[in-house]
Amino acid sequence: MRTVRRFLLLHVLSAIGLVTFAFLALLFFIDMLNDLSNLGKPDFSLSGTLLHVALSMPSRAYEVLPIATLVGGVFALASLAASSEFVILRISGLSPRAALGLLLQLAAALVITLFFLGEWLAPAAGQLSVRLQAGQGSGIGTQLASGIWLRNDSDRSGNQTVNIKAINARGDLTDVHIYVLNAQAQISAELHAASGRYEGNGTWTLHDVTRTDLPQQTGAALKVSHLPSYRWQTSLSPSVLGVLLLAPDKMSAIDLWRYIQHLHANRQAAERYEIQLWKKLLYPFSAVVMLLLALPFAYLHTRSKGVSGKVLVGIVLGIAFILLNTLFSSLGLLGTWPPAITAALPMLLFGGLGLIVFAWQVRFR
Repeated sequence: MRTVRRFLLLHVLSAIGLVTFAFLALLFFIDMLNDLSNLGKPDFSLSGTLLHVALSMPSRAYEVLPIATLVGGVFALASLAASSEFVILRISGLSPRAALGLLLQLAAALVITLFFLGEWLAPAAGQLSVRLQAGQGSGIGTQLASGIWLRNDSDRSGNQTVNIKAINARGDLTDVHIYVLNAQAQISAELHAASGRYEGNGTWTLHDVTRTDLPQQTGAALKVSHLPSYRWQTSLSPSVLGVLLLAPDKMSAIDLWRYIQHLHANRQAAERYEIQLWKKLLYPFSAVVMLLLALPFAYLHTRSKGVSGKVLVGIVLGIAFILLNTLFSSLGLLGTWPPAITAALPMLLFGGLGLIVFAWQVRFR
């Protein structure tokens, strides 16, 4: 029985690995072609482009691994069924419950792999890629011409709107504009700092500061003062600002949680990020759903359809899962559904479909 289990697991795992490699090679080629459109521009370099595309591969692997699991699993199990090898495995003692248990063991390993990719490798590679694109770790200023706009509602500093032009690799700020708002949401003062460094405990030291106090009464004079340094109290920290280097779907779960806490503290809408957080937490378990969808293909009649047709069905199911996941995210935002339900519904629907088809195949076919 141990030989049967090892044979099945290695056969499915090798197919998943082959499909994943094929997807990543195709995406690498497409991304290289897209970046080569900048050929001839002053800042273009082939080595930099190769590095940028290579650093995007962990994120690509995180995205395609569940679909590769479905396609590879369908291909492996359908080819075993077509060659009657799966029949031999069943005669050797591989019951449907044992087959389901083996694939769930493999799914657990894939879940751990996806957590590793999504929580550590892909975000770290993405932030490094953004900083290198901006010019040897100089920040994000060349990526966002208008900088980063944030709201900072602090009891110690008042209601503020903040614009930061760039953040370097150490978390230092460059060209900071802070607009202080009064109770009527009007600008009462504006601070401009050439740079800023985080000192800890919610305190930043801003350097070379120019403060402009706007007149609050008709006829009052504009007051401008220059300060060599200024202590700025805020809930913004380098970890919160660092997550803004990436799009929400590229952030790690811990970074999303930190940013959600910042949004809640400043009474800002966080539904989009809450849905993304739950999707990030649940996405690794899509490997379980994909293998549940692939398992019934091992019990299809060997003459009912060729292996290529079954693989095509697997690809269609994978595309349908991605589309439904995206659709539910949009519906969740529009309908203000609970984020956990919005993120979990597509997986529950497809996982339930896989189990129902599997039970029907075993029971009636």
